[in-house]
Amino acid sequence: MPVMLDESVKQQVSQRFTDMKESVTIRVFSTKDHCLLCNEMLDLVEQVGKLSDKITIKHCDCNENDPEMKKYGITDHPALAIEGDEDYGIRFYGVPAGKEFTTLIESIMLVSSKDPILAPEIKEMLKKLQKDVNLKVFVTLQCPYCPAMVLRAHKLALASDKVSAEMIEASQFAELASKFDIFGVPNTIINNGKGSVEGLVTEDVLVKAIFQALE
Repeated sequence: MPVMLDESVKQQVSQRFTDMKESVTIRVFSTKDHCLLCNEMLDLVEQVGKLSDKITIKHCDCNENDPEMKKYGITDHPALAIEGDEDYGIRFYGVPAGKEFTTLIESIMLVSSKDPILAPEIKEMLKKLQKDVNLKVFVTLQCPYCPAMVLRAHKLALASDKVSAEMIEASQFAELASKFDIFGVPNTIINNGKGSVEGLVTEDVLVKAIFQALE
């Protein structure tokens, strides 16, 4: 079932995009093999891409052995990578519709601005990271608190080349959610289970949890 944006939403997003500073590329990863939502993902992103001439859409209809998938560390479909003049490790797994549509738009704005808008002490803590950190933020499309948590994770990814952050729609990736015992959302898994943070928390709480997980 295609996700169709109505005209009022398109107008709001177009208006939001007038504040874009730098160009953004959205890479869509899909496959013809057993991917029920790949067409919906591509359709949604193409609609969004038409709302600003600063957005470029690149589509990889590819399997797990494709060099493009390996380059971007994409492990499943459908997936998105949002990058500016470099790749900041900002990812979406699953169609960012419902309440996560806002997350998609604001993540585009985040990458375009190149400014994570973090407190100075958070930036200083991130500079001390010695190891790579992956954040998997499990969400559902109805969850009112999930968009803010995903954006906080994406901000950390933008601020530090040691951090990558993924939105994962729990119902679309039920097997992965089950692997990490996800029962409530948002739930942020740090480095594949070395740590976790349940609920919506501030950036400093998330960063402290990251350092605890790395100990």
